[in-house]
Amino acid sequence: MLSGKLVGLVPLQTTDELSLFKWLNDPRVRKAAGRPNWKPAYSLEQVQDLIGERLAKPTRFDLVVMELSAERPVGMIELTHIDPMSDAAQVSLMWGERTEEDLMREAMLLAVRYAFDSQGLHRIWTRVPVIEKGLTAMLLKIGFKEEGVLREDHFAEGGWKSSVLLSLLSAEAGPC
Repeated sequence: MLSGKLVGLVPLQTTDELSLFKWLNDPRVRKAAGRPNWKPAYSLEQVQDLIGERLAKPTRFDLVVMELSAERPVGMIELTHIDPMSDAAQVSLMWGERTEEDLMREAMLLAVRYAFDSQGLHRIWTRVPVIEKGLTAMLLKIGFKEEGVLREDHFAEGGWKSSVLLSLLSAEAGPC
């Protein structure tokens, strides 16, 4: 486990199916994620298949965020599109429980350190729906830089929505 003061990160396991089932079907989580490739709803069997697919892909690493004081999962950080040729990856935060910026910030900092120190990456990037101003502000506080806007890159709430594209270089990352 990668541990901080408030949260720890553990690799996704097949036993995380109930948490992931709950989060993938939560309208609040779905709105915050802005994921165009998510199904309208997920059955438990589909979640089990999804976990199996994720565990089989060498170009991704999923980390479950555990709130240490309550010993329960509160979210997940996904490192995807890991590209050894460019030493880059996408990082995404799926927060399943109550939004608490301190927990989210520490989880993202732990994931950033893991990406740069353990995986040897040079650059990580993320996209955040424009409406998620709090998440964007938190990412900017920890050192991410805004690169631009992906215009109408996902469909949500009956219309096309845009996302902010942010990135962080290993040299810019502060200590966890």
